Amino acid sequence: MNSLKVDKAKCKGDGRCVEICPIKILRMNEKDAVPEFIPVGPEVCINCGHCFAFCPTGAITLSTMNAEDSLKLEYSKLPTPEQVELLLKGRRSIRNYKDQPIEKEKIEKLLDLARYAPSGINRQPVNWAVILGKDKVHDLAGRIASWMEGLLKDKSPMAESFSFDRLVDSWKSGLDLICRGAPSVVIAYGLKDDPIVPQSCTISGTYLELAAFGLGLGACWAGYVHMAVNMSEDVRKITGLSNRATAGAAMMVGYAQYRYSRVPSRNNPKVLWR
Repeated sequence: MNSLKVDKAKCKGDGRCVEICPIKILRMNEKDAVPEFIPVGPEVCINCGHCFAFCPTGAITLSTMNAEDSLKLEYSKLPTPEQVELLLKGRRSIRNYKDQPIEKEKIEKLLDLARYAPSGINRQPVNWAVILGKDKVHDLAGRIASWMEGLLKDKSPMAESFSFDRLVDSWKSGLDLICRGAPSVVIAYGLKDDPIVPQSCTISGTYLELAAFGLGLGACWAGYVHMAVNMSEDVRKITGLSNRATAGAAMMVGYAQYRYSRVPSRNNPKVLWR
């Protein structure tokens, strides 16, 4: 349950906060001309903060947030369209990392930024598991290689489809094509029975990858980790995830060994216009 407070002295009474409420649980109080919850409002409020974030005078306070603790949105400090384009087009999947540990504080900053990713009805269902340290990541990759080898022995169609034989052979020769020698792996997960977890984890992972690039780090989606966590009990154990959880995304993160010079081309979008 959320509680809404309005400073009448600050409120302009224009009703715009009522208009932008996603689930339409606000109305203007006829007597004081300030916003208020409709009767079921406190129970069904999704705590998205749209009303709070919009109010330019800071008249609205929710029990979960107040203006003093919030980041001021200064549009003049936002990146230009050209800078956003360069960020989105210039992002690369990094598979070569410096032999340099990544600070826990850097990971915490990435997770802080990723928590602002959108989720259905503001459920925020994403949790995180972090494998921090090259030795721990190496252990994780080794367990995944063993899982892959087991699937190969069982003649699993998936093992053939993903060429697990090449990955296992490379691992045995000392080349890690699973976690690429990364100093950390970050896993987004949630409850298995929550239908919005897969999409939410993917969106949060995308936020995290772009944030990593913006912070001078390198990141790459760790698809083999993602698969193995959900399919191998031995791999799952090292992450600490319970059997009630499902991994929705996994990311290798570290300091990039190389910097790229230009943006490669991509296929033109195929669009169905109606």
